[in-house]
Amino acid sequence: MKQLLMGLGLLAAIFLIASCQSQGGAQNIDDLRAKVAQLEKEVQDLKAQLAQSGSGLRIAYINAEKVFQDYKKTGEAVEQFRKEAEKKQNELKALQEKFKKGLMSEDEFQREAARLQQELQQLDLQLTAEIQTEMIKVVEQIAKERGYDWVTQRKDVVLYANPSKIEDITYDVLKILNQGQ
Repeated sequence: MKQLLMGLGLLAAIFLIASCQSQGGAQNIDDLRAKVAQLEKEVQDLKAQLAQSGSGLRIAYINAEKVFQDYKKTGEAVEQFRKEAEKKQNELKALQEKFKKGLMSEDEFQREAARLQQELQQLDLQLTAEIQTEMIKVVEQIAKERGYDWVTQRKDVVLYANPSKIEDITYDVLKILNQGQ
């Protein structure tokens, strides 16, 4: 059981690092270290709870990709991002015309193009973070209501899990999110 908890903690840390990398940019290494330390503390707390209770660990999982894909607000966020990307594309075209006409230097053009790209990346991170925050809030709510000790993502590497000991709460999370909590 001890090895299982350690393995789950390590998997959670690996997922955390991978998810930060997939969000379109490098995260501050100190933030990652703090999050990993927090996960390690949570694993220790779970070990202590398990030792005190003498009962098994209650585990659930979600398919976060499915939740993200089927959550109504994701479509709204995609549309908002698409509109903003279209605006930025038009701004970039105007900058290109200025550059071609000699009204701006190459350095100015590159600086402005980088600014537009950075603004889009910031919007993407903001919209994604808002959805993730809402999803985590609902996962925590369900976990507390049902007494789960650990909720993980389906895509985490688990070589074996007894199906009678782990519950899929994906659709419960989606239902609450799409009802507006």
